[in-house]
Amino acid sequence: MKKWIIFLWIIFNSIPLMNPGASLPSEGEDALEVTVKGVNLKPMGENSVVILVDLKGEMALPILIGFSEARAIGLKINDIKTIRPMTHDLINSILDRLKAPLARVVINKVEGDIIYSILYFTLDGSEIQVDSRPSDAIALALRAEAPIFVSREVFKAVGVELGESGREDRFVMGQGLSVQKMTPLLAKYFGLESPEGVLVSDVKPGSPAEGAGLKTGDVIIDVNGKRIKSMGGFKSIVQDIGEGERINLLVRRGGDSIPLVMRP
Repeated sequence: MKKWIIFLWIIFNSIPLMNPGASLPSEGEDALEVTVKGVNLKPMGENSVVILVDLKGEMALPILIGFSEARAIGLKINDIKTIRPMTHDLINSILDRLKAPLARVVINKVEGDIIYSILYFTLDGSEIQVDSRPSDAIALALRAEAPIFVSREVFKAVGVELGESGREDRFVMGQGLSVQKMTPLLAKYFGLESPEGVLVSDVKPGSPAEGAGLKTGDVIIDVNGKRIKSMGGFKSIVQDIGEGERINLLVRRGGDSIPLVMRP
């Protein structure tokens, strides 16, 4: 057993093993199970984004990740086969051979602008926890068909609420676009100097918003040449736009500022 633990420790690049025996989180307690809604793959050297959504479709979590991890996630969710095993495929095969399956992944906390996660393995009847970046954890969980959980603490800190609501911190447009108020913590996570703009929380399939190229996790910072400083400012600007008039948007996506046009 010791040899197996040492072997796993080496594979995960000397990431420390943590205390075994934690209970399985479940919906209604301190974590929600999620699925991978999609991944926005950016060129190497730029941040990509993976979007996690809870099973009820009420909360989304956008996570900035690197190119290699985004590619690994994209290959799996699109069921693209490679000629030779990629890194996460190799790790999953090794775990299978060692009979140390991945039981689940928990994205458990946020510190500053860093999101943390834990891998839970079963080995010789005991449970072992291994610290991991969320991107690696997601890529491995997809291959192991293991459930992914996100703690309510993480959703509260940097999550995005989905669906229609009359709450003041959310706004639903008729063009299939839902936005959410930016907070200082969300602004820091998305690399903004201040909590200006609004965060895209949902884009309806087939809507003008989707046709314009808007994606969940985008930050709208300008509408028709007017800077967005608050949710109230965004509402005021879009409500003054005439019916049938096109809307020029400037959004932040990763480190880029992207001009988009939304047509009715």
